[in-house]
Amino acid sequence: MTGFRANSFISFAIAASVLGLGLKANSSTLPAHQVAQVKPTEAIEPSVNPPEEPPSKTTRTGPKPAPIRLGPRRSVLDSPPSSGAPREPAPSINYKAVSPSNGSDGAVVIQTLNDLDPDSVGVIDDASGGLGTKMWQGIDRSFVARAIASLPTRVRSPTMRKLMRRLLLTQAVAPEGEKTEPGLFQLRVKALFASGDLKSALSLIASAPTGAREEYLVRFGIDGQLFQNNTAGACQRVRAYSDEFKGDYWQQVAAFCLAMAGKRAEASLMSDVLAERSDAIHPAFFAAMERLSGATPPQIVSLTAPSALHLSLMRSAGLALPDDTTEKASPAALRAIALSPNATLDLRLVAAEEAADIGVLDGKVLAEIYSAVAFDPAVFKKAIRHAMANWGPGGRALLVQAVQKAATPAERAKLIQSALQLARQKGGWRTTALAYGPIVAALTPSAETNWFAGDAARILIAAGDIDGARRWLNFADAQGLKDQQNAALWPLQIFLSDAEISSIAPKDIMNWWNGRATTGAAALVKARTLFSLLGAMGVSVPSKLWAKLLEDGSGTQAFVPSAVVRNALSRSSVTGSRGGTVAMALVALGEHGAVTENLSAMEMAISALKRINFDTEAKALAAEVAIEAGL
Repeated sequence: MTGFRANSFISFAIAASVLGLGLKANSSTLPAHQVAQVKPTEAIEPSVNPPEEPPSKTTRTGPKPAPIRLGPRRSVLDSPPSSGAPREPAPSINYKAVSPSNGSDGAVVIQTLNDLDPDSVGVIDDASGGLGTKMWQGIDRSFVARAIASLPTRVRSPTMRKLMRRLLLTQAVAPEGEKTEPGLFQLRVKALFASGDLKSALSLIASAPTGAREEYLVRFGIDGQLFQNNTAGACQRVRAYSDEFKGDYWQQVAAFCLAMAGKRAEASLMSDVLAERSDAIHPAFFAAMERLSGATPPQIVSLTAPSALHLSLMRSAGLALPDDTTEKASPAALRAIALSPNATLDLRLVAAEEAADIGVLDGKVLAEIYSAVAFDPAVFKKAIRHAMANWGPGGRALLVQAVQKAATPAERAKLIQSALQLARQKGGWRTTALAYGPIVAALTPSAETNWFAGDAARILIAAGDIDGARRWLNFADAQGLKDQQNAALWPLQIFLSDAEISSIAPKDIMNWWNGRATTGAAALVKARTLFSLLGAMGVSVPSKLWAKLLEDGSGTQAFVPSAVVRNALSRSSVTGSRGGTVAMALVALGEHGAVTENLSAMEMAISALKRINFDTEAKALAAEVAIEAGL
């Protein structure tokens, strides 16, 4: 490493000494630890007859005090009231005789308090959306551990993400069974981090029992702060645990924090030691340390599967991220790349679209990144045509900007509808819909945009805004739609309605079939999806309609969960285990999520959720699959 590499051999003992002095001494160069403020003790009201001051230990010069009387002072007890009024006789009190205890009643039991099981810790309870303190009742701990370890990491379904968060954050009695390593608490934290839900992961870490100092907790906390570009918060944790944990990771973050504190010599020394004794450290670390020391570093041409430390180092040093940085990137890393000022706009667009698709980047932020793309003003006059010819992140960015420039709500709605139709043809419908989520949420349903109700509801369902979607559908229903319009909205209305799904009658399904506006292969896909979802919810679909689909003869490639997963999900729901059912439903759906190709798993998950009375969640999942199928 050039620029500041020491010429002489440097021992690890010297580096350790520098680390201890650099991190602990002169802490004013980095943000100090927050100090808890102690609330002053409340003032104590003086008693009616305050006790006399104790005699001073100093030698008295006056006369020797008289002996202290041990009995009551008669002059005080027998003196009349100061008012001169006759004194009331003291009321007599009848005391009840108490026999000495024979030890037979009220036995005293002495027990030792056990340490709080971290596997029971959580941050939400029943009142805040938890799954119940007994959600693991009847399930062995080994089963729970395997289920949590098998949860998907790239979760595109908003309903699945909400269920996973509730599952992993609920305060609950730990399941019975022999404890294994890693423990359930660690697995829960890891699952939240793997899915990119850093806020929930950090909140769960904060709820750990007092005194919990496991290395994985500390590292997750540091990485969480680095992913969120909170270098000061991460370095506070590094300073607090620098003497307790060792290894290449700790040496790297310590050197980084020293460099960020302006201690270049100490940081340089540690970097040199790491370069001499470890070949497993990515060149990005040394390049960033070169730049932070003021030297000219070599170019980093590849950075796949970037860690939180890698991205923070590159960002702090102002080094450009390579084009392959999004390859094998975790959800949290994708979000960080999308927000990195040291990434090219093309790289940020790729990362932002994928991050939004898996729910770790808000649709509003995605639209803001789209807005950073520069276009010739002339192309906005024919935005749809230009987007069709250049479909991809650039084409979607053009259409978002065109919608933002539209003068009226009706014009915005028209452009959004055309963009969604183009996305159905070209691909990327979900990503396109997510970018319009904030725009549609800001629109108010009106008579001028009544025709847009279906598309508005689909966009908001994709964004996880069920209440917003319901508002558009209710408004459209109140306007008195035509038969074909009613048929187009009917599937979404039944999945978003508060009414029992069992109220659907065979004639309602026949009315929908007869009122369809289109036929052909696409219409059959919609029908297969709708009938499957209704069947999973316990609604009887007329065999006459199933016969229509059997005549088609074409099938859709499907993902089917393994027999083990199917049986585990069924058993959990039959026994009424909320935790087991939700966990196995998520495992069954996997990273494919709410898509028509995953309809078999979706049927199983919906049926299981309904069995444990999670009707709202079952309907929300059904609505997500419905919009993916074009319903």
